[in-house]
Amino acid sequence: MKKTIIAAAALLMSAGAFAADNLTVSDLATNKDSKAAFSKMVKGHKLPAWVSKGGTSTPAKTVKIGDTEYQVLSACKPHNCSAERVAVLWSEKSQTMSGLFSAVNEKSDKETLTWLNVGDALSIDGKTVLYSALSGSLENHPDAFNF
Repeated sequence: MKKTIIAAAALLMSAGAFAADNLTVSDLATNKDSKAAFSKMVKGHKLPAWVSKGGTSTPAKTVKIGDTEYQVLSACKPHNCSAERVAVLWSEKSQTMSGLFSAVNEKSDKETLTWLNVGDALSIDGKTVLYSALSGSLENHPDAFNF
């Protein structure tokens, strides 16, 4: 019986970790636990529908900024990743979310960055992590972004 309970607990813990690894930006937009924070983050900004309905996603990474642990997620416009991308910092513990939306004008080759709900607590470090998620630096150097 004891072995069965331990096996069940291990299975539940691994399922939770699997869920965190598969968390997407669109999950944050629709999940009951994060939907309010997502709405606050995008309030006042006109973002494309794919951001909340599902883009091409990368696995979530965990970073620590100060005393707070965040999940960092990124996604891009399906079939045109170079044109539009989004990165999100999500703290389940504090129920806070910040983001960065990037749009590239393909004719002029200029990138426009839209910062989403980045407060003073995240200012420079949060912006660094968000941009690194879009540029690929976070993926290439995951341990370099804990502040």
